[in-house]
Amino acid sequence: MVEKELRIEKLTNGFRNGSRETVLQENISAFLHPGDLVCLLGPNGAGKSTLMRTLSGFHQPLSGKISFSGKNLESMSLKARAREVAVVFTGQINDPFLTAFEVVSMGRFPYASFYGRLKKSDLEEVENTLNLLHVAHLKDKTFYQLSDGEKQKMLLARALVQDTPFLFLDEPVAFIDSPGKIEIMEWLSHFAHEQNKGILITTHDIELALDYADRLWLMNREKPLQKGIPEDLVLNGVINQYFDRERVVFDPRKGRFGSGNKPDRQVVYVKGDQVEMQWLCRAFTRMGKEVRKATAGKSVIYYSFDTDHFVLSRKDKEDVILSTIEEVMKREMDY
Repeated sequence: MVEKELRIEKLTNGFRNGSRETVLQENISAFLHPGDLVCLLGPNGAGKSTLMRTLSGFHQPLSGKISFSGKNLESMSLKARAREVAVVFTGQINDPFLTAFEVVSMGRFPYASFYGRLKKSDLEEVENTLNLLHVAHLKDKTFYQLSDGEKQKMLLARALVQDTPFLFLDEPVAFIDSPGKIEIMEWLSHFAHEQNKGILITTHDIELALDYADRLWLMNREKPLQKGIPEDLVLNGVINQYFDRERVVFDPRKGRFGSGNKPDRQVVYVKGDQVEMQWLCRAFTRMGKEVRKATAGKSVIYYSFDTDHFVLSRKDKEDVILSTIEEVMKREMDY
C-alpha cells in the first residue's frame, strides 16, 4: 500500500501571462504527512494563497512536480483530487439561500451517485460532524446569516465530511475573535493528531502558529522557503530574519513580537512570579519601561505581590501598598 504523502519537488510558484512569468518562489521542495499540522506563514504578497491554490490543483505551477501518495497532481481527475484533499478558501460561498446543512453536505459529493444524490449514510456523516463541532443547532440557518466564526466551523465541517487524508485551509482564523481562534486551532490540532490528517493552513498569526504547529513553512519573496519545527526556527533566528521590522521585532524569550530597541527606557525592578506579577510586567512593558528581576542586595526599589495587594519596597523607607495595577501605573506616571 502506498504511503499517504503530499510531496512537492522543485516547484516554481507564480503567474504566467502569455510569455511573461511572475515568479513568487523558486525551487520549493517539501512534504506533508498525515498526523502533521503545518502552518504556512509569510507577509502579505508573499504568495501563500497562490501556493495553496497551486497545491490544490486550481492554479498551474510554473514548473516542478506535486504528487499525492505517489500520483502526479496534474494527471489526477477532479474526483480523485477531491478524495485526497479537502480545501477551504476564503469567500467560497456566495449563494444567499443555501442552508448551513446544505453547505456542509457539499463535502460528500465526491462520494455521491451519478445524479449527485447522497445516501442515508452520507447525511448521517454530516449530522455527526455538525454534532462533533457543536454547531448542529445552526444547520437550518442560511449560511450567510452566520457569524464569521460559525461560518468557519461550517466550512471545517464540510472539509471533514469529505473524508480526505489532507486538509488545506486558507486563513481559517482570520476575522475571528481570540477565543474563536483558539477553538479552531484546538480542533485542527485534534484532527491532525487524533484522526491522522495532514493539515496545511495559511495564517498571519505567527504567535498562534508557534503555539500549535508541528512544523512551519516560512515564505518571503526575497528568501527561499524555510521549513522546520517552531522551536528550532525561533532559536536559530529564522523567525527574526523573516518577520522583524524596523520597530517591531520577535523576542525569543517571550515568544511574541514587541517594539524594537527604545533608547533611554526607564528600568523597573520586580520580584516574584505570581500571575499578578506577570500581568504587572505586561503593563510596565506597555508603558515602555524595561522590566528586570530584582536581585538580592542590589535592587534598592522593586515591586512584589503579597496575598491581595502589590508592594513597592524601598530601602530605608516604608513600603507602599497598592491595591490594583492601575494604582501602580498611576504612581509610576506621577513619578
